[in-house]
Amino acid sequence: MTRPPRGAWWSGRCYAALDTACRYLYLSLLWTVTAAPLVTAPAAAAALVATVRAWAQGDEGPVATAYLGHLRRSARTGTAAFAILFPVAAVLTANALIVPHMAGQRPYAAVASAAVAIPFLVFTANLVPTLADGASGVRDAFRRTVERVVGHPVAAALTAAVALLAVCCVYVQPFAALLIAAPAARLVVAAHDRPAARTATTSSPRHPVTP
Repeated sequence: MTRPPRGAWWSGRCYAALDTACRYLYLSLLWTVTAAPLVTAPAAAAALVATVRAWAQGDEGPVATAYLGHLRRSARTGTAAFAILFPVAAVLTANALIVPHMAGQRPYAAVASAAVAIPFLVFTANLVPTLADGASGVRDAFRRTVERVVGHPVAAALTAAVALLAVCCVYVQPFAALLIAAPAARLVVAAHDRPAARTATTSSPRHPVTP
């Protein structure tokens, strides 16, 4: 958006709120278009998180330029990760459709499916911010994702909950992606930035105070 002239009545908080809303809507639209082929969904989600995180750090450059730059950087690793995880997701989806029709074995099958589906959901959801960090390859991305989940379980659980809620909303109403994609990414960024900031604070050396 073009900044208003200094002293205009609609500058200040009014402009900031309108600018933020337009940026989030535009970014959600870019994500919806680039994630539509599904194969590009992991890279698109990583670019979404990376762009929103840059905003949180004060970078207010052009939305499309920043997003497409992050998308290019995460495209190869994100697509390779999709190729590995898609068969598992397909099997879990098939189980979700079959389990309700298993009569007496349904409770046991449901528990077994949930025991696999929940860790898979947590891992997949937290793979996105790892890709946004710029993982150098699929192996590195998977390793860092496991470390992220183990090291910060609360942030990992919040990320999975946000991802699940966003998927459910888009499943019920596909046009909801235009409204919730960027805000959901902001929640993920907030969830992971707090543990990172706390770790950096506690790990920084304390200098003795000299009289």
